[in-house]
This record gives sequence, C-alpha cells and structure tokens, in this order.
Amino acid sequence: MKKILLILDFSGTLSLEAVRFGAPARLEAALRDAGLWTLGIDVARYWDEVVGPTWIEGSSTQIGLKGLLARWLEARGVAATLAARRAARFVQSYMAASEIDPAWQRLFAALRADPRAITLIATDHYVEATRQIARQMAKLGWAALSLQLRNGRIARRRRNALVAPPMALIANSAELGVAKAEPLFWQRVQAGLRAAPDRIVVVDDFGASEQADDSYADPARVERRRRQTIAALEQTFAAPVSTVWFTLARPVAQTIDEILALVADADGVSRQNN
Repeated sequence: MKKILLILDFSGTLSLEAVRFGAPARLEAALRDAGLWTLGIDVARYWDEVVGPTWIEGSSTQIGLKGLLARWLEARGVAATLAARRAARFVQSYMAASEIDPAWQRLFAALRADPRAITLIATDHYVEATRQIARQMAKLGWAALSLQLRNGRIARRRRNALVAPPMALIANSAELGVAKAEPLFWQRVQAGLRAAPDRIVVVDDFGASEQADDSYADPARVERRRRQTIAALEQTFAAPVSTVWFTLARPVAQTIDEILALVADADGVSRQNN
C-alpha cells in the first residue's frame, strides 16, 4: 500500500482566523485589550518594529512572540514583569483566535479512514503555535506529535492527551530551527517521519493570505517561497510532489475535493496546480 504524505499549512490555510486576527481594526483592539497600546505598541509598530525585524528569529528559535514583545517593551524601559504579563495576554488572544476553520472538518474526517495518508501540519510560526495546533487537532479527535530538534537530533513529542489513531504530526519552524522553504527543514521532517512516502501532496498559501501590512505577504516573496518550498521537497524526498495553492478567495470545499482526489490517486501522477 502506497503511503501519501499530506502536508497542510496552518496560518492562512487551515486557520483563516489566524490571518484575520491581523486585520487593522481587530489587531488594534487586541493590542488595546492586552495593554500593549498604552505601552507604545500600535498597529504600525507591531508590524514594523516587532514582527518584521524579528521574524526570522521568532520563527526559528524558542523565544516566541511573547519573548519578542517583552524584549521590545523592556528595551524601552517597561518593567520586565509588566512586559511579560502584557505580552502573554496578547499572545493568548492571538492563539485563541487561531482556530482550524470548521470547513476543514470534512477533510480530517475523510483522512481518518484512509490508512495511506500521513498527515503533517507544517508551519512557519512562533513556538507558541505548536500547542495551539495540537489543541485544535484534539478538538477534531486527532492525537498529535510535534517534531523537535534536540541536541542535533529529531525527537517526537506527544502534544495532547489523545493516544489512539488518527495521528497528526506537527512541524513548526520554531522547533526545527529553520524555515519551510529550506531543504534542511524537510530533511529534519524526513528524520522524524519514520516512513518513506511514495507521494507528497502539499497544501499551502505560501504566505499569500497574510495581512498586507505583514512583509511576509509581499507577492514577490510569496512566489519565491512557493518555488523554494517545492524545490526543497523535491530535493529531500524521492517521491513525486503535487501542490494545491490555497488562497482566501478559494472555497475550502473545492480545495478539499481536490486534495481528496490527489490522495485517492494511487498511481501518483506528479503535478503542480498554479
């Protein structure tokens, strides 16, 4: 029986609310509610001084968004305890909003009954996202294991209390130390899979769904990230790669139909949907 590695992006694909959280009015409300606005972090500073300059560090280390926010505040004279408390309040709000859209439930229900599929949620994100993804999978009745780089080796860590199948793997760039567009990310994923897939299906927005104020959504960067990610997958795995490029304008139901058709294609004809 052929094994199919189904790679699902999180923010902007499975979780539409994760990117909607960054809409100007909603982000302003969250910054105010967390008490960050009164400490100097408005919408522009959030993107231009906190997220933008530190994204590589934040998405490839264990510092987390909480740590980055607190560091920015402390550098401007805010007491460490106050900075940490308000940063934590904001991150909690952001993660609570990062839910898997209910429209994707049909996909996970179908995957539950398909022994060929290895489900992997792969994301460029802050370290806090791993726990939230695991919680979301638990709500769908899925157990979850995250892949982590520990002492130069890849470990698998159980992330929720569910122990029975189905099982999803989580690969977060913050825990693997490198972005998805890099071959090293997928080499580390490969080390944690413990199975060699015969085919790969990747579903991703490649950053196109992010807010316009987020430099991550720059169209040139999105296209470069898409090409690099596909090339990295092809370089790492000796298996054909099919891609489904998801956007907010694309109905989830239509995307699910396409994914299931690709998963059901036992012959594994390699193609890319642009």
